[in-house]
Amino acid sequence: MTATTFDPQAGYIVTASSSFVEFNDQVFTSFYQPVLGPVAFSLFYALKAQLRPRPTLADRAMQSNLLAQLNAGNGQVIEALHRLEAVGLIQTYFQHDEVGDVYVYELQTPLSPEKFIADNLLSILLLEEIGEEAFERLVDQSRQYRLASTDTSLTNISHHFFDEFHINSQSITSTPQSIVNARNQAPVEKQPSLTAGMATDFDWSTLLHLLANQPVVSADLEHNRELILIEHQLYGIDEPTMKKLVLRSISLKDNHFDPQKFKRIVASTYNVVYTRPAKVAEKESSPIDKDNDQLTSRDRQLLITAKDYSPIEFLQDLKAQTGGYVTSGERHILTRLIEEDKLQRDAINILTWYVIGDRGNSTLSANFVDAIANNWLRNGVVTGDQALIQLKTFNKQSQEKKTQPLKKKGGRKTINEPMPEWSKKKESELMKKASSQEIAKLRERIANRKKNKRRR
Repeated sequence: MTATTFDPQAGYIVTASSSFVEFNDQVFTSFYQPVLGPVAFSLFYALKAQLRPRPTLADRAMQSNLLAQLNAGNGQVIEALHRLEAVGLIQTYFQHDEVGDVYVYELQTPLSPEKFIADNLLSILLLEEIGEEAFERLVDQSRQYRLASTDTSLTNISHHFFDEFHINSQSITSTPQSIVNARNQAPVEKQPSLTAGMATDFDWSTLLHLLANQPVVSADLEHNRELILIEHQLYGIDEPTMKKLVLRSISLKDNHFDPQKFKRIVASTYNVVYTRPAKVAEKESSPIDKDNDQLTSRDRQLLITAKDYSPIEFLQDLKAQTGGYVTSGERHILTRLIEEDKLQRDAINILTWYVIGDRGNSTLSANFVDAIANNWLRNGVVTGDQALIQLKTFNKQSQEKKTQPLKKKGGRKTINEPMPEWSKKKESELMKKASSQEIAKLRERIANRKKNKRRR
């Protein structure tokens, strides 16, 4: 059994990785808070406050307590939890036992500033969120205790371990059992991978061929391969365009590829606020299956565009029609959908079109997008064609429900009673004053009724 939603009636406990003793509040606040948002930031500290030595499943508390403590709705907490999982700060586990459902939230140690900056996904996300100037200030702050002087001839004269310490040589060749036991009980932990399972259609060999005769150190490209592929996946950058971006990121001093400069160039190139009108369906692309009679010519044209655009580019062009722009939260939603690698790119674009173009919403909402994506996956929808057909089916069913008469609750039969004669008369007749003869007759009938009652 698996769980996909945050159930307030389920139990939970909080654990942490062994390295969590290194947790640093300042690093967490400076580097993670801008990308997490207020609810996720608060949720992490709420869970951290629940840490207890040697927790067991019997120590579970109700998740409804978290909702009350955070003063947030169920949907907000779900989105916050997903964000913490996505950046590698929480690993969530679930099981159902005789007591009921229980979640185990294992807190992970935030990356150090240098590792955060070196991580391609996190550093790009932070750069887009706070801007280049604030990002550079944060980098300088994290390196404030380094030696500022550059023109030195310093030599490392530090002593080595065996210069000062001596241990039994036999213990080196034959590890003591207590150490073996400790290692077996707690194997070396690895930081959760943020890009595990991420697929790509980028032709790496083509990029290397395009850069073969260019002034760039080839080893730098291989070292930064993940960064380049992530930027391709996020913005749909093709190989010739990537070549231009890489060349703009080369240091003129030594021809080395500068990954930080590359991130800034890509962010400034694709994070555009549109103020001019644009059309979303003018690119040519691969042909669409014309045998499917459920799709109109307009549907097929939309699918051509959905297949030809990257998710960010597609959303940017949609926003261009109303003068809007892509928010950091929307980029996070699309990045997460791409990383999960369950919906194809054209299906993600159809989802975006439905929320922004068809329903007229101003922004993508994580809860709404997740609800649609989960519904599609549950019904086997992964491609753009299937997504459009699913939307058509849903709209048709909704229209049929609107036209159906409402059913009486409880299955009761409708009782048709004859209407009284007075109800059929016009209002003017009902409001007309009675004549003196009619009043006399009425008084006589009342007097007769009283006489009959006395006789009984």
